[in-house]
Amino acid sequence: MKYLLHSLFFWVFCVIIGIHPPLYSQELDLQSYIELVKQNNIDLKQSRKQVLIAKEETKIAKSALLPNVGINGFYQRDFNRNFLFINDFDGSITRLRTNFNNSVSANATLNQTLFDPAIFSAAKIARLAEEISGLHDEQLQDELVTQASTLYWQAVFTKASVAVLDENSSLAKAQLAQIEKLHSKGTVSDLQAQQAEVFYKKTLPPLKNAKNQFEKLVNGLKELANIPLEERIILTDNLETMGIDNTMYPVEADLEERPQLKTLKKEVEIADKHIKINKKFWYPKLNLTAAYNYDAQANDLNFSANENKLFLVQLGVSVPIFSGGSNKAKIAKASIERETAALRLAKTKQHLLNQLRTAENNYNSAVTNIETYMETIVLNESELEIFKKQLSLGVVTTVEFKESRLRFTQSKLELLNAYLDLHIAQLQISRITGQSNGKL
Repeated sequence: MKYLLHSLFFWVFCVIIGIHPPLYSQELDLQSYIELVKQNNIDLKQSRKQVLIAKEETKIAKSALLPNVGINGFYQRDFNRNFLFINDFDGSITRLRTNFNNSVSANATLNQTLFDPAIFSAAKIARLAEEISGLHDEQLQDELVTQASTLYWQAVFTKASVAVLDENSSLAKAQLAQIEKLHSKGTVSDLQAQQAEVFYKKTLPPLKNAKNQFEKLVNGLKELANIPLEERIILTDNLETMGIDNTMYPVEADLEERPQLKTLKKEVEIADKHIKINKKFWYPKLNLTAAYNYDAQANDLNFSANENKLFLVQLGVSVPIFSGGSNKAKIAKASIERETAALRLAKTKQHLLNQLRTAENNYNSAVTNIETYMETIVLNESELEIFKKQLSLGVVTTVEFKESRLRFTQSKLELLNAYLDLHIAQLQISRITGQSNGKL
């Protein structure tokens, strides 16, 4: 019986473990989370596949510069016996065999392009397209790092806001307990007791909303890093971990090396290549062909008695004469595309400069706000401590204490928001210039 009970407990334990597996959790600071995004993000994986495809496209384009070699052959067995009959002068008939039992044929050809501007330019364009694909991948990674970092700091901000709102709710609850104690002694009125209860209840919905928002942001972080939703993650960084520079002056020269601008420059180069290709339309094309043919026939397998061999080298020249005006139109189209690419490059650079200026102003404003809100918190905290003592003595009303509590809570939330603005501004500057300042 004892053995049966032990077995029953064992199987019950196994079933419980199977239904409710232990949740795995991992602690993530920003840098470790960014590494997970780089390794596991699905969009990045797809982008890297596109880079590999572009490399293969370059190989395909370059293969047109190499010789094209082909070999083919056949063997034929003729089961028929065909004859040619000839009447001789003496009246007899001569019979001649006109086919052989066995026939073989083989040939080998080599084609090599010696000069073709279109093929040479196509290889260069494919190489530029491969470089653009790599730049697109780099740009996507920068964008995803910025997106992931922003989402991380928003989650950290919401987590800190939950703590502030929870503290606010605790203060309101403590206020309610004090008022109820004073009300039982007859020191405060029924209205003040009801007000304290309402003030406490009003703190609960914002706290619940903040917790729900934090859960949504954490799920967004998991989705971006391709982490299973059931897996638990703990964010270890806090908003104050980043060092503060009182003033930030980004270097505009860094913009020239950013993937976005380098991609547009490559597109201008490709447009130039297309113009050159179309302008060289009238150039002759040279092609070299070498061929070797072998044919043999025999009734047995001794083909050496009846064989033919042929080796030849041929130089081909092709010169276009008239295109019906299509080539002229292609040159005009390529020129327009080149001008469009150049305008897009100038516009994008100006847009990045404007974004850089905005991010710089936001950063410097956030630094100023942090200093201001820190001083405000100290004053509001001192005021709240005074009001706590006065509330127990009945010197201040519940409304006055509530307003003091809300000022303290609001100043702490504003400080957190200023830190969030600081991080986001730094992320934007890093995205635009490629430089980091402090810990991202």
